[in-house]
Amino acid sequence: MRLGTDGTAVGTVIAVTGVALALTVMELTLGIVVGFKDEIKRKLMGFDAQISIEAAYDPYTRTQAATIAPSSALMDIVGDEAPGTESRLVLRLPGILKTDSDFEGIVFVGQSPESDFSFERGNIVEGSWPDYASDSCRNDIVISRATASALGLAVGDKVYSTYIIDEAVKMRRNTVAAIFEADFGEYDRTVAYASLAALQSIAGLRPDEGNRLELRGMPEEMISPAASKIESAMLAAMGNGTLDAYYPVQTVEQSGAIYFNWLSLLDTNVAVIFCLMLCVAAFTLVSSLFILVLDNVPAIGILRSMGASRRLIRSIFVDLGMRIVLRGMIAGNILGLGLLLIQKYTRMIPLDPEAYYLNCVPVEIRPWSFVALNIGVALAAWLVLWIPARTASSVDPAKTINFE
Repeated sequence: MRLGTDGTAVGTVIAVTGVALALTVMELTLGIVVGFKDEIKRKLMGFDAQISIEAAYDPYTRTQAATIAPSSALMDIVGDEAPGTESRLVLRLPGILKTDSDFEGIVFVGQSPESDFSFERGNIVEGSWPDYASDSCRNDIVISRATASALGLAVGDKVYSTYIIDEAVKMRRNTVAAIFEADFGEYDRTVAYASLAALQSIAGLRPDEGNRLELRGMPEEMISPAASKIESAMLAAMGNGTLDAYYPVQTVEQSGAIYFNWLSLLDTNVAVIFCLMLCVAAFTLVSSLFILVLDNVPAIGILRSMGASRRLIRSIFVDLGMRIVLRGMIAGNILGLGLLLIQKYTRMIPLDPEAYYLNCVPVEIRPWSFVALNIGVALAAWLVLWIPARTASSVDPAKTINFE
């Protein structure tokens, strides 16, 4: 016997639409939030290393050295406990960029010239990244568009940089080799790149000295475990005399805690949106199936009088509901993934960088996450559909044969 559905066409359309829209919103939320978090973390780890090993600290005097010169013992520990990572000697030196009419406080960052500068190069909007391994680029600097705009500078312009070293004022004449734009708030306004050798010379340091050793190039989930292993290995090396001092270890989660705490709040927003969308889909599904039940009360009574069990009746209506869910999920996937792919490759929806640290809505599509989302929606819908299905199975055949 075929159940009638003429009276439930509108309800079915509403249910399919509700499921499709709910799944679309959830997929858009998932793709955009994951993309947003990935982009913010990528920028944060580009400006601030995943793991930083700082200058030696003396716990007895509670003093910290000004510089670090990585020994072979320290580098062996890094190689053993964080294999495959890039280690770069870094010197961050505060200074002032000054023109004839204005000035800006800046943190000059000098890094090992053999480092992987793919992040820095990717942010260049004017000029080109200097070859800091060459003496000809010793006085070249790279500044942000925000700094260039504040000081009225362009690529090729000369500008003076001023430093205070041991209460002495030192000045250098630099050339703006390139301008970068990362749209990352304070980092854009305060960071400039310079030659490590030039900064070492200004600070009176040796070629092997800086104020931190930075480790990069590891998966995010390995940052904290690797930092713990390095700390433990350093303590053990100090105990057996292999290492002469303790070097504090800091992860990007600690140095950028304000950003990571902010990003963690997004997970709560995602959970709220998912719950709301599931409620919308559940409401439309239950309403549609209740209409379907009421429209087919006589058919249910006939089936029951012919010996159909309550379990069979429940299964029939759950199957009908799941067909509606399947149609809605197909439409939702087409719409949701389609919109995400359009944004991913066209970047058509912009954002205000001052507010969001990004110039367009970011998108990241992780197949397994979307598969898990679809499975979760289907499972939740299947559980919800048992509510009206139980109502259908409780119909008394003796009272429904003549139901109008």
